[in-house]
Amino acid sequence: MQIRTKLTLWFILLVAFLLQASLYFIYYKFKDYTEDEFYTGLKSKAFMTAEMVINNDKELAPIIHHSDESEIIQMPVRENFIIYNQRLEKVYSFSPQHGDNVTEHTLQQIISKGELRFKHGPLNALGIYYPNKYNKQFIIISEGIIDLHNLNNLKTILIIDFLIILLFVSLFGWFFAGRAMQPVANIMNQIDRILPSDLSQRLVESKNKDELSRLSLTFNQLLDRIQEAFKIQKSFLSNISHELKNPLTVITSQIEVILSKDRNAEAYHQTLASVLEDVKALNIVSDQLMQLALLSSNSNEIIFDELRVDDVIWQAREQVMKNHPDYKVLFQTNEFPDNPEKMQIMGSVNLLRTALINLMDNGCKFSPDHTVHVFLGFNKNKLLYVVVQDQGPGISDEERQLIFEPFYRSSKTNSIKGSGIGLSLVKSIVKIHHAELTIETQEHQGTSFIITFNKSYEK
Repeated sequence: MQIRTKLTLWFILLVAFLLQASLYFIYYKFKDYTEDEFYTGLKSKAFMTAEMVINNDKELAPIIHHSDESEIIQMPVRENFIIYNQRLEKVYSFSPQHGDNVTEHTLQQIISKGELRFKHGPLNALGIYYPNKYNKQFIIISEGIIDLHNLNNLKTILIIDFLIILLFVSLFGWFFAGRAMQPVANIMNQIDRILPSDLSQRLVESKNKDELSRLSLTFNQLLDRIQEAFKIQKSFLSNISHELKNPLTVITSQIEVILSKDRNAEAYHQTLASVLEDVKALNIVSDQLMQLALLSSNSNEIIFDELRVDDVIWQAREQVMKNHPDYKVLFQTNEFPDNPEKMQIMGSVNLLRTALINLMDNGCKFSPDHTVHVFLGFNKNKLLYVVVQDQGPGISDEERQLIFEPFYRSSKTNSIKGSGIGLSLVKSIVKIHHAELTIETQEHQGTSFIITFNKSYEK
């Protein structure tokens, strides 16, 4: 069932229920008013009859029914007045042919309550316990038939009104439900026009701050993430094919050349050394790709332990200088706490060491003297931070965010060998440690990468 149909049906049911309740209220209120007016008239007539019949000192004799009166055909009576004395004997009847006596139980109720409404055969009756001015007690019963003609007319009018209003409610409900669903239909039409080949299109966001506006905004944000994912995937496929194909092509070419004819031992040694260097580069790229994929898909499964940041820095420094003997990593602290626990955080030693190795390796690679400076200390908020500072060409404002994209290579550093994965991996590692990575850079004056740890974080 379409949402428009559901909205219309719910609207009709709601209005029908409220309208029916209102019409019932009107009907029964008018009915109560009619009955009250009728019994008020009976009461007035009862007192008028009492004034004429029993407001004197004359004793009224009981009405005696003869045995043959039961055979008399009683004519229909529309109104009657009956008077009983205190001994519950009928002493007056305006219409004697209405021969049914009021039961003793009913008469006793009239005496106890003073006034009672009840049914007496086909008539509606009002019984009143009435003492006259001579202190004689009587029961006056005034009865008649309620005129329901106006009430029935009102009932007919209300039923017709109910059906007419329900018809208009159905039409207007269908119309307004369509108007309400029109923005949703527009959104669906816009979504249908978005193709996988072109994810640049976005939904038109209305200026109204309503749920549909938020839906369009949320969907556009989703498209942004999908487009970014497609962009990264496309870049990944393009760059990984380049990063893997070039070394493999070089390795294949070197092996084919060396095997094309007999060589001396030194030639074989040089070729194998060159192949080994290319294989190591491939191994580094594959390791970085595996770590990046692991962080993207299973970051919640990484086990964190307590570690000392200064120890991890020393390990990363030794690894960088071991891999590249011409690199220099100068490490210093601006203050060393008395309590060594202040140097401890919850994290992964392997991942944090990988991030620091990448930062140190990049700094040495882009610095003319292949030297980086690493600082460890506490900022003004007493948070632990690490700074890796190089003397490289710096990073422009346009490239500041792009350098963290996988496989992005700056035009300034295209001549330097690299995969473009390192900084993306660093950003992911810092993120899962709930730390903050910031950059301070000036062109031709070097760059500082600052990792600030949230010491209060516990996994």
